[in-house]
Amino acid sequence: MRILIGYSMRSGSTLLQHILHQHPAIRSYSDLNSLLVLPPLICGVPMDNVCVKPMDLFFLGRSIAFRKRFDRFVWIARDPRDSYVSSIEYKWASAFCSKGRKVNGISTGLLTRWQRVYRHYFNSPESWHLVRYEDLTTHPEETTARLLDYLGLPQHNILEFDQFKGLGGGDMKLRKENSVHRKSVYRFRKALTRDQQQVFADMLAPEMEQLGYDPQPQVTLDSKTPWGAARSATFGKIPGKDASQSMANA
Repeated sequence: MRILIGYSMRSGSTLLQHILHQHPAIRSYSDLNSLLVLPPLICGVPMDNVCVKPMDLFFLGRSIAFRKRFDRFVWIARDPRDSYVSSIEYKWASAFCSKGRKVNGISTGLLTRWQRVYRHYFNSPESWHLVRYEDLTTHPEETTARLLDYLGLPQHNILEFDQFKGLGGGDMKLRKENSVHRKSVYRFRKALTRDQQQVFADMLAPEMEQLGYDPQPQVTLDSKTPWGAARSATFGKIPGKDASQSMANA
């Protein structure tokens, strides 16, 4: 069995990959580590029970060149408003992305990028097992049980995972975490104004609804609060331990 994780950046894909790595039957690789196994996979070298989460740059094209080398497909989705907030908060995540035109302070280029990546899911949703980040973090036992059923693997406690080990296929963002948390769910409600959330509704409503997200604004801020002030109010205290923990599941 060869498992491909599909995703757009800041969607919880690293968390999912790290969780799957805890199953005794799976060897899992993420981002740069995935480059160790993709070349031999592409060349047809037999590999069993391997899970690969490549860099999301591979999903920007119209097709996934190495998809035929996999036989199980898992797509992890996250509310695009939260993915956006996380990408802006950790600037390295969007450093090499075209920001595009700004509307109400929202860089629409990042939303267009999200659409480009997600077309691989929407073009054939029946071929992917969908895992929503919100379900993974709020109902982890049920979500991982369904995932293991889809993969045809015996049930196993994979939620109390090992911390990062360089050769273990994990990711350094998880170096201070060993379990899931729900602190990063629906942060956009306090981070984006109503007008900013409306940009997502205008551009992504059909896709969001298909994923089970309500595209209509859900805001607790004054609609006139600018993004900079909103970000300062909600993310201003990031240094130190809390920042590392938030980053791991963000």
